[in-house]
Amino acid sequence: MTSTTAQTRARRRAALAAAVHLTAALAAGALAAGCGAGGDDATSGKRLTLATQIAPDAASVEPFTNELGWTVTLSKAHLSIGSLHYFEGAPFTAQRAAPGGAPSLLDRLARWAVPEAHAHPGHYQAGEARGQMVQPTSVDLLQGTTALADADAVSGVVRSARFTFGAPPSGPFAAALDGHVVAVEGRAEKGDVARAFRARALVADVVAAASGEPSVEGCAFEEAFLDGPGVVTLVVKPSVWLDQVDFEEVAAGEDGAPVDLEPGSQAHRGFTRGLKKGTAYAFSFAPGSPEREDGSEASEDRQR
Repeated sequence: MTSTTAQTRARRRAALAAAVHLTAALAAGALAAGCGAGGDDATSGKRLTLATQIAPDAASVEPFTNELGWTVTLSKAHLSIGSLHYFEGAPFTAQRAAPGGAPSLLDRLARWAVPEAHAHPGHYQAGEARGQMVQPTSVDLLQGTTALADADAVSGVVRSARFTFGAPPSGPFAAALDGHVVAVEGRAEKGDVARAFRARALVADVVAAASGEPSVEGCAFEEAFLDGPGVVTLVVKPSVWLDQVDFEEVAAGEDGAPVDLEPGSQAHRGFTRGLKKGTAYAFSFAPGSPEREDGSEASEDRQR
């Protein structure tokens, strides 16, 4: 090794050490400032009760085109819901940025010093628990926004969530689910080919390998500070569930009747993979009370 190469490597090691030291110092300063800024109220972890509601994303209510070129129109989207849990830790798909979208100095230094890892569930750290809604039920997502049971919570920053499928299904659509945790029906079209389909999943189809539970970890929760009454909204995206489904192998039904995606088929495997994607479940929080479509409060209609 030449002396020039050795010197270059030494300079790089020194620069890396300095960057790591500066990153740690900035992080410690930010933490100290955050703890001191809010006073006792900001760190007391006071107990809260939050309203909860679920809705479909706009893209799934209208016809959408999946990654394989099929235009899908849904007529039914039944979902069995178990518990919902909210956490302080960032979702593993998160890309932290300063206001306005530009990475902060701290983020830039951290990314330079420590190369960003590929995101997968093993990298997700839930952190402190912030709240939970534990009353199982079932909904038809295509009916629009549906109120769920209230959640018990504590004040603090929330960034991620866990969605759990309800098994066995309960609530108003339990009979229609017929033991499944998800059942969607619709029509898929591509060129001159059209397929009426039914896609269903049992609890065994949605068990996470890492936890052994029918849950989706590390879902994004739009960052918020819980400090008073408000509404947690879960937006579910059936368009993500069906994004990798090739309907070519689905048989044509008689008289337009829907045909099931055969368990074990490529189409069904694409569907169940979509069910387990964290991007299919997006959480957010807004202060205040939930409202009906006519603008009045809907607290008396909450599911128990």
